[in-house]
Amino acid sequence: MTKSGLFSFLLSVILLPFLLSSCSNGEGNGGKEASIGSTAELLIVTQNEEQWETQIGQSIKKVFAADMYGFPQPEPLFKILHIKADNFTDIFKSERNIFIVNIDPKVKEPKIVLEKDKWAAPQLIFKVTAPTPQSFVKVLMAKKDYFVEKYLAFERARILKVFSTTLNDKVIKAIKKNFSFTLDVPVGFYVAKSTPHFMWIRHESNFSSQGILIISVPYKDTAQFSRDRILNQIQLFQMHNIPGPSNGSYMSIDRKFVFPKAKRITDFPTHFAVEIRGLWRVEHDFMGGPFISYTFLDKYTNRLVTLFGYVYYPNHKKRDLLLQVESILYSVKFNKPV
Repeated sequence: MTKSGLFSFLLSVILLPFLLSSCSNGEGNGGKEASIGSTAELLIVTQNEEQWETQIGQSIKKVFAADMYGFPQPEPLFKILHIKADNFTDIFKSERNIFIVNIDPKVKEPKIVLEKDKWAAPQLIFKVTAPTPQSFVKVLMAKKDYFVEKYLAFERARILKVFSTTLNDKVIKAIKKNFSFTLDVPVGFYVAKSTPHFMWIRHESNFSSQGILIISVPYKDTAQFSRDRILNQIQLFQMHNIPGPSNGSYMSIDRKFVFPKAKRITDFPTHFAVEIRGLWRVEHDFMGGPFISYTFLDKYTNRLVTLFGYVYYPNHKKRDLLLQVESILYSVKFNKPV
């Protein structure tokens, strides 16, 4: 078999990163100026340079610039920009994601304020006020997951709004025909393989590959939500349906160098799902990249569904491409049987 197997890079219909360009023109929501900023970009506003260079800045970097799990090379959760409050002029107030530090000895307890679309749209702003640097760090670390998830959810919603103008009706209808739900799949993706309970959807460019696997199996008991049961099920479908670029090769999941990390989440459209992040690879070849999957119960069909998204982009940053795929998985909508 030649390189026309798993990841033969066909001429792309569109380049998704172009759709998600760093700047917007015109007006945003409600007549506000359109916000600016590249994908997962976060502007940090401190009162002075000392705050940024000491424990406040160090804790912010630890939270928002932490390495993403499951990537072959280190990549941060967010691209962090920093500015002092004195320089926080109108142009910077147009940033989409903003985090403001405010140390005020007059306040007795730390306070978190969330605002949306204050200076531009769409826009998400957190302002954390605390009486001392120590109390600021304490509240930041206590609420770190909350802050990160809010910003990531905001990014996913923005990406889906961009995609909503270029949806691929053909692929969406194919998903609906096979399953009891749909995904907001944009133009550029296509169905590479489809069976009654499995679908492989791909987007190929000259440089990168993004893909989604949909796996549906009968639901029997809660033991199927265990990490190992989910991974074994995914690998079984990969082995039989996703061939690699060389004879005998096929897509698999790495459990040696980056062991997949699972957690239960409640913010998924199905309310409950098991999220797994890790590294996929090709058995008997040298390909791989990050993946994210969500496993949940389809109550309308009593089947266990796994949505598996992956990226292949050798020698380049992969965070933004994986966030695009993650956003598509988060768009799942069910079609209640009549």
